[in-house]
Amino acid sequence: MKRLCVYATVCLSVLVSACVSNPPVIEDTRPVWIDNPGDGVSASAGTHARGKVAQEELAITRARVEYAKRFGVSIEAVGVYAKNMTNGRSVTTGELVSQERTKQTDVKAMVKAKWHDADADVFWVWLVPGN
Repeated sequence: MKRLCVYATVCLSVLVSACVSNPPVIEDTRPVWIDNPGDGVSASAGTHARGKVAQEELAITRARVEYAKRFGVSIEAVGVYAKNMTNGRSVTTGELVSQERTKQTDVKAMVKAKWHDADADVFWVWLVPGN
C-alpha cells in the first residue's frame, strides 16, 4: 500500500508539472531589417516559376532598383516572353533587357542579409551601402 501511495504521488507530481510548464514558444523569425532597413533597402520576391535562384535574383534586382532611385539612377528592365503550342506541347521563350541611366553618380551597394519566409515562399534581401 505504501508503494502504491508513493507511485501515485510521483505520477501526480509529473502530471502536474507537465500541465504547469509551458511548451516552448516558436518566435517569429522575421528579421527586423525587413521593416526597418536603415540606410539600405529591403525587397522581396514571391514564388518564381524558374525556382529559388531566380526568386533570389528578382529580389536583388528589385532592391537595386529601389536603392538606385535615391541617387538619381534609373534602372529599367523589360521582359519579352513568347509562348508557343505545338501538338499539345508548350514552349516558352523569353528575354530580359536591363538599361541603367545615371547622373554621374557612383552607386555602390552590397547584399547584407537574405531571408526566406518558407510559409509564404517569399525571399527577402537587405541591400546596404557598399564601400
